[in-house]
Amino acid sequence: MSTSIDFVKQYGGKTFEELPFCDVDNLLLCEIFYMPFEKVIYDRYDREPVSFKEACDRVFAYNGYKHVAAGLVLPKSISVKMMAMANSARYRDMKMVACKTVFNFNPAIQFAAVTFILPDNTLVVVYRGTDDTFVGWKEDFDIYTRIVVPSHKLGVEYLNNIAKAYKGDIIICGHSKGGNVALYSALNCNKTVRKRIARLYNNDGPGFHDYRYLNSQAYRELLPNYRHFVPSNSIIGMLMAHDDDYQIVKSTHFFGMLQHAPYTWKTNGASFATKEDLYFMAKVTDIGLRKMIFSLSDNQSVVFDKVMETIVEGVGQVNLTNFARNLGSSVRGMVKAFRGLDEETRKVWNSNFEGAGKIFSDAVSAVREKDTVNRDADERAAELVSEA
Repeated sequence: MSTSIDFVKQYGGKTFEELPFCDVDNLLLCEIFYMPFEKVIYDRYDREPVSFKEACDRVFAYNGYKHVAAGLVLPKSISVKMMAMANSARYRDMKMVACKTVFNFNPAIQFAAVTFILPDNTLVVVYRGTDDTFVGWKEDFDIYTRIVVPSHKLGVEYLNNIAKAYKGDIIICGHSKGGNVALYSALNCNKTVRKRIARLYNNDGPGFHDYRYLNSQAYRELLPNYRHFVPSNSIIGMLMAHDDDYQIVKSTHFFGMLQHAPYTWKTNGASFATKEDLYFMAKVTDIGLRKMIFSLSDNQSVVFDKVMETIVEGVGQVNLTNFARNLGSSVRGMVKAFRGLDEETRKVWNSNFEGAGKIFSDAVSAVREKDTVNRDADERAAELVSEA
């Protein structure tokens, strides 16, 4: 079964005029934006756009003309894919502009966005997902304990500014946290900007704190052009309050966290290879983790945030790569930081996980019951058709 690199090989010779921007294009741009384009493209809306090929050549040069992994869980195959795209007829004539990044420890902010300009002047705004840094992971946890995180506001600001600077239709893409930020930005941007959104892609991004956005006028406006994808054993995309308007993508891996990686998603021509239903554990995760997160009290949420911040500081490393290289000292620092918390804080932290066993046991029972009901209904429907 093919993946996105096969799409580049098969369709790299076709221009966007011959094959319009498609679902796999969206995933490819999200994937290669984990490369450090912020090192070679200005954080300005008024600077001359850079050709895609030139930008990729600059990144490759920045990495010493070697295919370098973008992080511990971001393999060097992303660099290989980036250069293959840069030398293809399909992508090389795109342009890139306004690569904005914000990185901050307290509050935790790991934000990055860039705009690709297609030959017909369509803007493709891409929000980066979680990178290799501990700050990025800390902000992920903030999404689960806070209604709005800094990257949400930065995402809206970026979208409004790029729309003001450039005319044309807008396509918005994001993977993981980037998918969450993409949806939030589209929901909360200026109305005149929202009318220009031709397509919105959310690739396995987590949901929000409640379901109210599903009833908003903004969501109704976006829905006809909204494309939401999750892998068949999704974990990240099943977190929090999410919509059910997703398509399920097959993956080259079985385990949920491994399926989250975009390079594992199977393709079928210009589309993804899809299946009708989530795997059993993805459904259990959807129910169990959502109930755990939503059942946290305000005090538990505050303590959760405090403990995660303390642990991140205790690790003493900027990113996962350095953590792995200094595993012993990193783990000792993390344990020491946790033990340094006062007894009441640790008590409340532990209470976050009380009853987790029953929550997931109930989730397993609920999924089994629902699947049985659906299977019985399908079998009865088949019998009726056969009798007719």
